[in-house]
Amino acid sequence: MRRFLFFPLALALVLGCGGSAGPRPPVAGSQLHFVVQDSTAPALYADSVGFYAYFSQDAQVSLYYRSATGGQGNELLHFQVPMGTLYKRPNGTAFGPGDSIWISIVVRDPHKFDFDFQPTGLQFNPAAPAFLRVDYLHSNHDFDGDGLITAADTAIEARLDLWKNEAPSPDWYEGGAANVEALEEIESSIYSFTHYAVAW
Repeated sequence: MRRFLFFPLALALVLGCGGSAGPRPPVAGSQLHFVVQDSTAPALYADSVGFYAYFSQDAQVSLYYRSATGGQGNELLHFQVPMGTLYKRPNGTAFGPGDSIWISIVVRDPHKFDFDFQPTGLQFNPAAPAFLRVDYLHSNHDFDGDGLITAADTAIEARLDLWKNEAPSPDWYEGGAANVEALEEIESSIYSFTHYAVAW
């Protein structure tokens, strides 16, 4: 089984892993390079998932690829909401003991690592945010699309990050996630809900 890393540990690891030198200016989606699934990647087991997150207890959920036998295969995405992480509802009211909320995650495009998190506007504790891990093992590693996997693609892989978009704005913002290249994972703290995608 794969180990689950909370973001503080991932942040410590990023010093020895790939990652950008610092957040870049926002870019339009038409100018962003979205990481795509490889043509040999398994189909998704499901393209959406939902669960209740609770103020007073831990909760987590995953999206999977389909295994060769039709069941759950490798993880695509893992999302954790630790106890005390729920902060404010989309209407701005605060969460407290006993409160919960329904969370859904939808794969916006099965050919990309592009996800919609709902409800839009949900906020997490700035001091104890939620945690997201996206596994890009099954991505097309010919990142520059020239038909060859070369050193240029290795350099691009080191730049992969989790980008954020808040509709209806066309702009995407670089998140400064930890890119653990040895595990082919993007790991990030999540402070609010919107669209997230692995890109460069």
